[in-house]
Amino acid sequence: MTALIILYALVLSSFEPTRHYTDGEIKWVEGRMLTYNDFQGKVPAASPWAALTSSNIYFTYSTANGRLSDFRVYASFIAENSWMKIENEDVLAHEQLHFDITEIFARKLYLQADLLKTKSGSVPKLASDLFKNINKDCDAMQQQYDDETSHGTKSDKQSEWAKKIALILSNHPSYPASDQ
Repeated sequence: MTALIILYALVLSSFEPTRHYTDGEIKWVEGRMLTYNDFQGKVPAASPWAALTSSNIYFTYSTANGRLSDFRVYASFIAENSWMKIENEDVLAHEQLHFDITEIFARKLYLQADLLKTKSGSVPKLASDLFKNINKDCDAMQQQYDDETSHGTKSDKQSEWAKKIALILSNHPSYPASDQ
């Protein structure tokens, strides 16, 4: 049995080796930074924000004999739901870090899902519970990031968060290449 759970839709945020872009989504890949052209969504006229990043964590899995047998996790940026009012490097850098936070939690999900292989019980319930916890933690970090940086307007805090996120990414191994 194969199940697909779309695990995270951030409403603040291909296997082709060079593009990593499929059907309006850009998979998170080390060294591939967001560009202005990636923000394809319509800008709401009344929005007070400079930009919005829509990002997701996708999790697919299969079971065998009632146990998790295989799974795949990746973070992606949803171009058609993401927008930017004006081209500004500081805003782009802030939005990149929202996407990077999504990747952090995709990696955490991957590591924790791997542990599910050893557990017995209802795989859909275990996977759902795992997602809820990851989602809650990701939402909290996204909100903390916006609060502390004042949505990217505090350059000193933005710089601190850039270093913090880079450190977290370097300390959490990425998933196997077949999952990216």
